[in-house]
Amino acid sequence: MTEQTQLGHGLRYTVALIEIWGGLNGLWGLAHDIETTASKIPVTLMPGIAIIALVMVASIVAGVALWHDRRWGYTLSVPVQLFQVVWFVSAGLTFRIAASGWMLADVLLRYAGENLVLAWQLDLIHKGAYALSLAPREEFTVAVNLIALAILVWLGLRLRRR
Repeated sequence: MTEQTQLGHGLRYTVALIEIWGGLNGLWGLAHDIETTASKIPVTLMPGIAIIALVMVASIVAGVALWHDRRWGYTLSVPVQLFQVVWFVSAGLTFRIAASGWMLADVLLRYAGENLVLAWQLDLIHKGAYALSLAPREEFTVAVNLIALAILVWLGLRLRRR
């Protein structure tokens, strides 16, 4: 096996593990949150909860298919990663999916009052896999999840070669 082939397999297994673990972690957290706050969840959040659950399940299925090097696993991974690339916090809604499980790397643009800030964050022991809230916020943030973006680029390259 050539060195490039070994690297390709290593990346495939890494992405598969990230998707499987992130999906499991996210489903576990979502189930726990629903169990503890079901009576307090506004009906208007139900579509968002369904989308989060669907992305987490798709992440697990795509990860298993990637592990077995199935083409449809690469294809299913694309929308899973697309849902994670951009996240935002606004005055009336917060939406974020991060099925990368334990790590976050983001570049963000935040507007709070009079200040516009370009920043980055790196969190290697992140516990949460999603954020969904109608709580009012004073700041507005739009961010790019660099891990999801890198995986999406890798998936695009792999799908072009297959």
